[in-house]
This record gives sequence, C-alpha cells and structure tokens, in this order.
Amino acid sequence: MAMQGTLLDFIIGWLMIPWRILQEAYWLYCPPEARDEGEHISTPADSANGTIDQRELRHWIHLSQRWWDPEGDLALLRGFNTCRIPMIVKTYRDLIAGEDATMVDGALPLTGARIIDVGCGAGFVAEPLAEYGADVTAVDMVPEIIEVARTHWTDLHGDAKGPEYLCASVETLAQQREGQFDMLLCLEVLDHVGNMPEFLRHCCKFVRPGGCAIFTTFNQTVAAGLLGIIGAEHILRIVPMHTHHLYRFIKPAVVTNILAEEGFRTLKVSGCFPVNPLARRPKWMDIPYTGVTYALVAVKNESSPSVMK
Repeated sequence: MAMQGTLLDFIIGWLMIPWRILQEAYWLYCPPEARDEGEHISTPADSANGTIDQRELRHWIHLSQRWWDPEGDLALLRGFNTCRIPMIVKTYRDLIAGEDATMVDGALPLTGARIIDVGCGAGFVAEPLAEYGADVTAVDMVPEIIEVARTHWTDLHGDAKGPEYLCASVETLAQQREGQFDMLLCLEVLDHVGNMPEFLRHCCKFVRPGGCAIFTTFNQTVAAGLLGIIGAEHILRIVPMHTHHLYRFIKPAVVTNILAEEGFRTLKVSGCFPVNPLARRPKWMDIPYTGVTYALVAVKNESSPSVMK
C-alpha cells in the first residue's frame, strides 16, 4: 500500500467525509459554475468561446511539477496506461489499419498513425504512443505542464522525434487542424473542462471521415462518487483533494448523444478497475461494468469498421 500523508492528514480527511458527501450532493443539483473568485489565468482561449475552467486550471498548475514522480500525486493516473495503451493500439489496428494492413518486419505497431491527444497533461499517453511509431500531436491548456512534457521526452530520447506538444485551445486548434487525424484521444479530461458539450464538439472536428475517437472519464453514479472521490481522495489519499466532483462526472449516454449529433457512431463502452486498488500506482484491467469509469470508442461518419473483439 502506498498511501501518503501524516496520521493527522488521514484523520482530517476522514472527518471531512460527511461534509464532502453533502457538498457533492448539493453541487449535483446546484453546480457552482458561477462562483470563481480566484486569480484569473490568461490562456490561449481567452479570446475564443472558452471551454476553460479557471479553477481547474489553477488546480493543475499547482500539480504541474509532480506528473512524472513515480510515487507522486498523479501516479494513479499514470497507472491507467496498463489498460489504456493496449486498448488504443488494438482500436487503431481494428478500425483504422484494418485486417489487410501489412506490417513490415520490425515496424512499430502504430507506424503511420496520426493521433491527437487532447488534454495530454505531461505526456503519460503521448510518449508511449510516439515510441510505438505514431505521429502524435499532444495538446494541453497549461503551459507549465507542456514544458514538463517536452523536457521529459528530451531527457529520455534526446533529439529523437517525439510528440508535437502544443499549448492551445481546442476552439482555435480545431479550426486549423480539422479532419487531419486518424484517431482522437480525450482521456480523463471531459470532467475537467468548462462547457463540456461545446468542448466535445470541437474535439470531434479533429477526426477525419472514417477515423475514430476514444473518450475516458467517470460515470455520474453513486459508485463513482464513493470510489473516485470519497475512497481515492479522503480514505486512501491517492488522488489530490478536490481533483474530482460528482456534478462534473458524465453519463455515457450524454457523450454518445453529442457524438451522434457530430456524425459519430458509438461502437463500444467498457469499464476498467484496478487489479490492486490499494497500490499507489495500480495496474488496471478492462471490465464490463461501466458504473465507475468507462472508455467509449466511436467512429466517424458511419464507416464500416471491423468488429471490436
């Protein structure tokens, strides 16, 4: 077990549980969207139809130097790679490359894939995809995190070609890169943006006809609130406090409906759960139950993808 904090931290976290439950229940019906009294942080989206939540931006700036700490606050997020990366590779092979795709001896599994990772953070997913041969564009709204991502790649790979890291808004970038990508990734992001439907619609523009998209996020259920908020933030303290809020969690049907409006067909929705949930950096596995977290795979413009196995 790799829980962090002093005994006092744990006691305070546990004592706050009743208050946190009441707060999350209240916000579920009266979201605090209008109240933001903190310092305003300038972003590339300030002049656009912004989908940036200033409170979320401050939260992630505070965590910007902790991304690659193997025992740090974001180790749990990095642990998602144990199921996310294989899922991304399989989805690309099944839906984009196709059964007739030829693999040159020694070729990497994502060679030739054009992938955009929206809300990339410090490169937890973008890095391994680039190592697998993909042409990756990785986008985030926090300049400090983008700099961490670039530095980490350079420290490991020197001058080797890596992800194209951009600090940009989806509103602006979608106009510049519309239809240029085989695959869109938006992983653990949708519950951290302002105006989620608008954000999602902008993301859809990146995908070419016949391309696909993968979204992962928390479901808006009691189970997700108890495990993802109370369990992870208060009891185990393996996620920074106030990283998640129940009113921001999203039911799969909401995402599916917006995607349908944008010309996407949802192919698969699956859940995931940690094999060793008490570890600081657990390994995750795919499961049929989607009541806590889920991954949604969709294809654009009713193309005829191979059946997901």
